[in-house]
Amino acid sequence: MATIKDVAREAGVSVAAASLALNGKGSLSDETRAKVIEAAERLNYTPNALAKGLVTSNKINTIGLIIPKPGTEFLPFVGMDILSGVGEVASEKKYNMLLDWEDSLGGSKALDLVQSGIVRGLLFFLPLNDVKTFRTLNDLNFPYVLMSRPPEGVYCSWVDVDNVDASYQATVSLIKSGHTRIGFSSPGPIDFLVSSDRHSGYRQALLSHNIAYDENYVSIGSGDIESGKKAMEHFLRQKEPPTALLAGSNLLAIGMIESLKEHGLDHRDMAVITFDDSPLAESYGISAIHIPTNVIAGESARLLIKRIANTRRTEPESIVIDSKLIVRNTFVPSK
Repeated sequence: MATIKDVAREAGVSVAAASLALNGKGSLSDETRAKVIEAAERLNYTPNALAKGLVTSNKINTIGLIIPKPGTEFLPFVGMDILSGVGEVASEKKYNMLLDWEDSLGGSKALDLVQSGIVRGLLFFLPLNDVKTFRTLNDLNFPYVLMSRPPEGVYCSWVDVDNVDASYQATVSLIKSGHTRIGFSSPGPIDFLVSSDRHSGYRQALLSHNIAYDENYVSIGSGDIESGKKAMEHFLRQKEPPTALLAGSNLLAIGMIESLKEHGLDHRDMAVITFDDSPLAESYGISAIHIPTNVIAGESARLLIKRIANTRRTEPESIVIDSKLIVRNTFVPSK
């Protein structure tokens, strides 16, 4: 029995394009749509009844939410905010939410969901720099929204704080308090758009204040407490250790502070600011950049459903949410 992949191969198009052509969706050219239909007829292709029913039924509206693999250190303190933010809006608008993730922390699985026909639009939380997938979705005119700034060269709708500016302003606040040796620790690969933006803001702040960027003051970890301890050990081994740090997650920051204590030091010896405020950060007195992830998620869902309702190709929209620095015990001037 022929599959949708067989039809796509026969027609010389992607699986997602073949699926949209057979379901009468997307903004494919008449020529492409005809090639797919002819290929399906030659192969005697019969679409899956369940997927076809979901696509054509007016009773079922489903949006897909793609997140990094559970256990990823970005998720512990913001995961529930994302789920509740999207879920509340989806429920209000009479939509269902389908949750999926990538083992490789990427967005390519999106095309499988598009091909299956069971979602009408997609939301991406913490996407990788997956230009190919996003351009394919654009070519298909399939609705999607990123909870992140899009990769360069990709034109799409997105909602987020300005992570470059948030990191820049936090770094400048440390510089203005007398720090010139400032470290940066990321809880995940710089391939993550959010990590890349925060690293860029940190670097721009240094250079704009005539402070040399030093790779020895940058640590890429896994984002847990142990990784924070390892990052601090790395920083303390430097000939001139940093006097202040930007930590990419709460657990990283806690690990750093615990490591300082093990060396007979504390936050008065090395200032610490973390991203993504949480009750745990507050309990440790850690200064934090507050990012309203619940608001980001809700606005992303509203924007996606708006774009689903408009079947015409429209200009991308962007919504920038405010962040703010919350100063606590770990923000101290340079000695």
